[in-house]
Amino acid sequence: MLIINAFIVVISALILVGGLFVAFRIIRILRNYNLGRPWIILTTLIAFFLFGYMYTALRFLGINLVSGLSLENLTTVIFFFGSIFVVTLSVVNLNLMKNVFGSGISDTEALNKFSQHIGMPIRKVRSLVKKNYAVKCDTCNMAVHYSIPNVVRAHPQIERGVVVDKGMGITSYRLYVRHFCGNGFREIPVSHDHQLEYRAKRPSRLV
Repeated sequence: MLIINAFIVVISALILVGGLFVAFRIIRILRNYNLGRPWIILTTLIAFFLFGYMYTALRFLGINLVSGLSLENLTTVIFFFGSIFVVTLSVVNLNLMKNVFGSGISDTEALNKFSQHIGMPIRKVRSLVKKNYAVKCDTCNMAVHYSIPNVVRAHPQIERGVVVDKGMGITSYRLYVRHFCGNGFREIPVSHDHQLEYRAKRPSRLV
């Protein structure tokens, strides 16, 4: 029976090895955006679990690598770090969902955030902004309705959704309007002038 238990634990360890390779690929992708730190923590925890699994399998086979470490103590430590792993992964997924679907803030909060980002007084923003804008998607040809608060909500890191362009004494604002198109989300870069009026759009891109 212990041999069967050891075999199952070894299979579990091999699955963890696959998870390590996936985590390394995610880190390579996210490190260019300074977002890899949580996945480094997760990778470290996976490596610890891998050690715990292999140690447990060897104990089932009668091999004791660390004489002062009992299975009971190891199980307790694995449970503790397992809870940390779950919480960390939940936070990572929450941030991912916010980046995809946006953060839940009110229109007032979104306009205040927009005002601070572009350096325009909030009273002026409220007097210029329209409740609804529309742009045609160059992929699905549908009219996409949007508002500035919606753009802000869709980008918790506002600098990714609202870009201030300055040149020749003229200030304009580039908004990345996100909408579901076909089988995925696309962003349409739209330009607004200093009066927050829609002026032009650029080719859309997949998120």
